[in-house]
Amino acid sequence: MLIHATRAEFIGATMGVLSCFQTLFSNPNDDVPNLSPSVSAFREPPPGLVDYADNPSVFGDILSGRKPCRAYRESADLLAFRDRTPKARTHALVIPKRRVRSVYSLTPSDADLVEDMRRMGLEVLEDCEPMALAADDYILCFHIPPFYSVDHLHLHVLAPASEMSFLNRYGKFRCGMRWCITDLDVMERLREGLPAVPYKQLF
Repeated sequence: MLIHATRAEFIGATMGVLSCFQTLFSNPNDDVPNLSPSVSAFREPPPGLVDYADNPSVFGDILSGRKPCRAYRESADLLAFRDRTPKARTHALVIPKRRVRSVYSLTPSDADLVEDMRRMGLEVLEDCEPMALAADDYILCFHIPPFYSVDHLHLHVLAPASEMSFLNRYGKFRCGMRWCITDLDVMERLREGLPAVPYKQLF
């Protein structure tokens, strides 16, 4: 069933705006474990026809080496790096190297991709936040358009969730709302042959 939730959309947009102001009052690099230097590097594309020049998003610039990032992990198909405006002590983004615009672009054949993204996210947590991982004190989620900032699929990996600000933990990154969904929910829906999210695309 497709769900309309205009009130939830308003709340999500409000939370997103408010959370942006928090970056003005925090130093996200305090006490960050395993923080790598920010470097620009060309990321070898996966086998097949993947041309980073066809990706106009900031993530395309990162993959092509035009913009730097603090990389956590890399595979043939994925890259994990630190969010430039982190909302948790460890806040990674896991992206596919091939351009997938958003969760709305996912099809049932992409279930394995989402599973691989989850696996890399958990590996980042194992490296950087093993205690939070063991305690299930983390969030893995996708934002649902139009409540996102980059037109390229990215999995948020945040830990420890218990140390996140109230607005971020229970607002911007609150899963089960119109603007945010867990990776497990996306995987389950795709494996059942359903759209990745139970909402109509607004734009």
